[in-house]
Amino acid sequence: MEMYLEVIKQAVIFFPGTAFLFTLPYIIYNYRKYGSVLSLRILIVYSFILYLICAYFLVILPLPSREEAAAMTGPRAQLIPFMFLADIVKESEFVPGRPGTWLTLINNKALFQTVFNILMTVPFGMYLRYYFRFSFRRTVLSAFLLSLFFELTQLSGLYFIYPQGYRLFDVDDLMANTAGGALGYAALKPLLRLLPSRQEIDEASFHRGQTVSLIRRMIAFCCDFLCAGFIAAVLPVFLRPFCRCHWLPWLCFLLYFLFTPVLLKGQTLGKRFMRLRIVSVRETSASWRQYTIRYILFWGIFGFLPVLLLKAVQFLGELPGIQPIVPAIFLALIMAGYCFFVLLEVVRTALHKSLFYERISGTKILSTIRGGFDGL
Repeated sequence: MEMYLEVIKQAVIFFPGTAFLFTLPYIIYNYRKYGSVLSLRILIVYSFILYLICAYFLVILPLPSREEAAAMTGPRAQLIPFMFLADIVKESEFVPGRPGTWLTLINNKALFQTVFNILMTVPFGMYLRYYFRFSFRRTVLSAFLLSLFFELTQLSGLYFIYPQGYRLFDVDDLMANTAGGALGYAALKPLLRLLPSRQEIDEASFHRGQTVSLIRRMIAFCCDFLCAGFIAAVLPVFLRPFCRCHWLPWLCFLLYFLFTPVLLKGQTLGKRFMRLRIVSVRETSASWRQYTIRYILFWGIFGFLPVLLLKAVQFLGELPGIQPIVPAIFLALIMAGYCFFVLLEVVRTALHKSLFYERISGTKILSTIRGGFDGL
């Protein structure tokens, strides 16, 4: 038991790193599919990942040294079904004519090992039925394939890292793990009335996704920024023979935001990816003038204004008779005011209020997500 607890402890320690790598793609996936990230869905999916890590670690740990693995001379595979029954009898002190010895069939290491292999995949069957909505047949097949993956991991010596397998490939383990998945599927049935259904979770996600969140807008903006930056880096290379203006990349960058909403009917590439659309405040199609006003104001305030302010401070510092501390104080005051303005706009976005460039241009952002399909 202490060995199992130690393995689970190591899995829990390993989990944050895995979750960190998984989080950003999964958040983007949820915002694209549902328009929101529901806390209950996150809890279910991340607990499923933690369970899989624990199960995997229980299969591969503890790891021997390469020398210990190479020195192992026992059998590599056990291919006789129901051999665990003989192992239970072998581990016991069972004598048919002595009832006192029958309890050793229950208090038995081989029996505990078989029960453990069954219980290890019970949660797998529960997750597949509840969240992934698998049928009984698909659940049993998936439990078998998961067990086969575990057994092949052992047989291959952890994918040939070791010179040979350091644990036994056991057909009884395949049977026990598969039975555990089926048992988990059946055991969940009484709980289905108490838990919110997957359909209810999806409906809540889609309902929340109709309100465009700050994070969703930021993901769309980051995608647009990368696309615009790529165009600004590549297009001037082809236009260089015709135009050698140093401001050409900046012009390409700005034109991306001015023309893509017109060409894509209210969407940039980032907004299309996140399933958003720019419309007028009356929720009708916006005009090209509104797109132009929107993005000129946006980049004028958040892009070019800070540069102009820094240039002004630099110019002030170069004037004769100006003490060096004056430009520093001037810069601190300007940056404090500017940061306060940006913070207010971020707060307004988080509260789902229109921003200054939206109010002036008469535009807003709507979600284009309207219905559901299955998945994570």
